Amino acid sequence: MITPSTINRIWRAGLLKATKQTSLTLRTEEALRSKIADDAIKVGDKLPTERELALELGVSRTVIREAVAALRADGLIDAKHGIGYFVAQKSASDYGFPTSAKHLGFSSSMLDLLELRMAVEIHAAGLAAARRSWAQEAKIFANAENFATALERGESPDLADWAFHRSISEATNNAAFVEFFDRMGLSVLPRRAIEGEKRDALITRQYLEKSIPEHRAVCEAISRGDVEAAREAMKGHLGGSQVRYRGLVGTE
Repeated sequence: MITPSTINRIWRAGLLKATKQTSLTLRTEEALRSKIADDAIKVGDKLPTERELALELGVSRTVIREAVAALRADGLIDAKHGIGYFVAQKSASDYGFPTSAKHLGFSSSMLDLLELRMAVEIHAAGLAAARRSWAQEAKIFANAENFATALERGESPDLADWAFHRSISEATNNAAFVEFFDRMGLSVLPRRAIEGEKRDALITRQYLEKSIPEHRAVCEAISRGDVEAAREAMKGHLGGSQVRYRGLVGTE
């Protein structure tokens, strides 16, 4: 019989593991940034494969994929499906954040992509509620907590936010949902489309804190195995993001 103490122990283990992985991903991201900044690396050069990078940096391929997602969002790396990763820019300052996702092969606006996310993620949340394992559930909770902790510490919550949504896609146990997030990377977050000083002025801590209770509602519904509640919680979260982003666009 699974007791409350067992569930709590599993959740703690998942939280610790996810926290360590987030830290490891950040270190890996910095290592890749340094690699790209090296004078020997030129724009257009092909990077080693995920397997080769994982061996070189002593991390898993999952960590490599998460770090690469951050660099793709910053415009440093282009991914060509079935071919590999290529250096797009030497530094993020050369690029700036796009107002659309054209660099991912989309011509749609970020608001259009938010609607696409709703179609994908609302269904994903329902599948996660029905199919998640204990370990996957713990990871979802842990990433939601990492998001709140990052805000509390005054750190960027972007990686934790992306990891939260990706962990729900993992809990669908459908590889296509995971591939969607890996291909989109951190650019799936609408706030990444706002540039420089404007982003700092508009994306305040108070703005981001609105996501905390929304994340927790999604977590709790998935944990209960309540498919419809999970779908509604995700709909409420992404719908809230859509309203907030529309408000930001209106202030520009």
